[in-house]
Amino acid sequence: MASFLFFAAVKGFGFCGIFGKRRNTSSRFSWSLFLGVSGMEDKFRNLNFDPRSIPLRHLQTIGLACAAYAQTEDHLQMAIAGCLGVDAELGWAVTSHMTAPLRENVLKSVAEIKLDDLDDLDKLDELIELVGKAAEKRNNIAHNLWCTDERTREVFVVKTSARGSVRADMIPMPLPKLREDAGFIYEAGIELFRFLMAKNLIPALPSADRPRFHKTKAARKKRIKT
Repeated sequence: MASFLFFAAVKGFGFCGIFGKRRNTSSRFSWSLFLGVSGMEDKFRNLNFDPRSIPLRHLQTIGLACAAYAQTEDHLQMAIAGCLGVDAELGWAVTSHMTAPLRENVLKSVAEIKLDDLDDLDKLDELIELVGKAAEKRNNIAHNLWCTDERTREVFVVKTSARGSVRADMIPMPLPKLREDAGFIYEAGIELFRFLMAKNLIPALPSADRPRFHKTKAARKKRIKT
């Protein structure tokens, strides 16, 4: 990973932290960046941060990764509901606003009560670890800046951190690597789903005759009180 050396700001686009030497005025989103790469001769890169410059196949795979992670998150919620012995609707009520780390910890807690087979608990721990790694890969895809080298057409993500010290890294993201990460995210969720199926932990769908919409706060306010 090549660390940026100079600090600048992209005015008007809500981002501070692009490390640049000079602006390339031919494009609103293009910056000439001076990269100090260990063991290599210093050089400039003209990087385009306009997401529309990202190659189509990259954009398609980014979308696949994000959609796959949404499915993986849903399987994590299903697992909690299944261990609690409640239907999917009640499961959503409990888990919808949990953070991913909280869901993982809650699943471990309820599974320890629900499951008696120690091998099953070991397997579930492995699957939760996979889901955690899938979350990291998804975050790298969804929460970092993307850019393309205007000369070579290489694609990068720019990852910044400020834990005690500000650091920014430019990470190459070739299409095969991106596809590998998207596949990992998908498979992590599918493996968890297969485990739930094997252990009969898929939560039931909510009952069709469960009337509850008249119980909402808005509905209760409209009722005629006698």
